[in-house]
Amino acid sequence: MPQRQNKIAHFWQELKRRRVVHVITVYASASFVLIELVNNLTEPLNLPDKLATILVVVLAAGFPLAVILAWIYDLTPEGIEKTKAAVESEGTEKAKVPNAWRIATYVSFVVIVGLVTLNIVGGSKQLRAGDIQSLVILPFDNFTGDDQLDFFVSGMHASLIGDMGQLGGLQVKSRTSSNAFKNMGMTIPEIASELGADAALETAVMCLGDTICLQFRLVSTTGDEEQLWVADYREEKSQILNLYNRITKQIAEEVMVELSGNEKRRLDKMQTVDKEAYDAYLRGYELWKNPGKLDEAIEYLNLAIKKDPDWAPPYAGIAQVWIIRLQFGIVEPSVGRQMVHEYINRAVELDPDFRGFYFLSGIISTWTDWNWEEGEKNFLKAIAINPNDVMSRIYYAHLLM
Repeated sequence: MPQRQNKIAHFWQELKRRRVVHVITVYASASFVLIELVNNLTEPLNLPDKLATILVVVLAAGFPLAVILAWIYDLTPEGIEKTKAAVESEGTEKAKVPNAWRIATYVSFVVIVGLVTLNIVGGSKQLRAGDIQSLVILPFDNFTGDDQLDFFVSGMHASLIGDMGQLGGLQVKSRTSSNAFKNMGMTIPEIASELGADAALETAVMCLGDTICLQFRLVSTTGDEEQLWVADYREEKSQILNLYNRITKQIAEEVMVELSGNEKRRLDKMQTVDKEAYDAYLRGYELWKNPGKLDEAIEYLNLAIKKDPDWAPPYAGIAQVWIIRLQFGIVEPSVGRQMVHEYINRAVELDPDFRGFYFLSGIISTWTDWNWEEGEKNFLKAIAINPNDVMSRIYYAHLLM
């Protein structure tokens, strides 16, 4: 046993003599710093998500090489030299460790201790699953310099709320609630407090042409206002539907909401849209909310269909316009019902996952077919698919009255 202990002690002394211990300490410290740097810069600079993993693999692979080189070679004032064996240095003056190595070792040790402490102490303040259960998506800010694009900015706001609202694990405040605080000069915590939201999403539209530039800031409003996520996105307008999906998945990840299998499948679905069709659809969307501009809304929705015949939302939009016409008694019931069924069926043919199907079907069943039982089934399905769908809840409440 004493002989074994002597061997271990001798090996340890040899590691120190060859400055392997110094190299390990400095290498570990530098690795910590690099990994932390990449983790903190990945989102702001839109770096690849796998970059941190690649860096860890490279540093891990380089560690044995650094140890081997430290064992074989030594850095001296005369340059890099092969380390002499222990027997060659017997009887000679014990080599002193250069001050540079000592300082580097001490600094590295302090850095490692500091980073470990920071991660342990800071980790207790990190967001946990369930901390954020509700979100308000604030009205988008139009920084393009063109007020005529407000319709598009408003439409993007509504679309993102619609997409986020389909996440079963997160309550998303309605567009009406969010817009109620527009231009009121209230702080984010004040708005969140009024709406009972745990987090808020700010969005700035920086450019809007063939390319869309968006800046996002996600803020936790539980306790101190804490920035959870910031990101810049630049995407071709034809890819805007995929952009909504990417943003939805990213926010869900940041607030630690677990996605269901169906939610993952829907958000992973790739889809493009003709940019002129999307413009026309958003114009029609803004107009059909005004009963006096339904004809104009139909014109824009038909233009969207002409530009992109395989995109479902314009067909559903036309169906909704016909529902409004029926509700206001503008058209004969038989004509209106036929048009509503024709367009809503076409929308579902193109997109079986179309999110507004059961909502519109509920309206059709209740107020055109006078089938209240079927209407209730459809509204309940709409609410189950999108628990945050305020309009489905309002119409369902109307049905129950």
